[in-house]
Amino acid sequence: MNNKGFTLIELVVVIVILGILAVTAAPKFINLKAEAQTSTLHGVKAGMQGAAALVYAKSLVKGNHKEPFSLSNTVNIGDGGGFTADGELFIAYGYPIGDIEEFERLLPLESPYKYLTFSTSITTLVVYLNENEPPTTINDACIAVYIIPTGVGQSPTFKVNDCI
Repeated sequence: MNNKGFTLIELVVVIVILGILAVTAAPKFINLKAEAQTSTLHGVKAGMQGAAALVYAKSLVKGNHKEPFSLSNTVNIGDGGGFTADGELFIAYGYPIGDIEEFERLLPLESPYKYLTFSTSITTLVVYLNENEPPTTINDACIAVYIIPTGVGQSPTFKVNDCI
């Protein structure tokens, strides 16, 4: 008699082999969400760098790139918005200040990402994922950080802390 089929032992061996493969391959795919969020934050960082470079170019043309932050140190970005209502953007040493409203004009964020400043500081701006707890320091996970320059000839600091 010639049976055409699998024995119970053959089926169990195949299931065990598939289970072993699943256990070894699963960890590679489990943290894809954190990697995707980190990649998005790197994109936000690149957008911030581009926006800051454009503002700095306008500041060079205007000749106020060596001045610290003051209410008179501005460049016109031509959007008709801002505190001065005529498109002026506040700058420090030629770069945008770390103010949420000012940066929102340069780089509007899509939900679920949000801007955050610590207290009333204009020196540091953070982008974080709204579904996470708001960060309390610039060393928290899953954030992009923008820190304005502190002197003439310096560039702002941009950094991304990986999501975990």
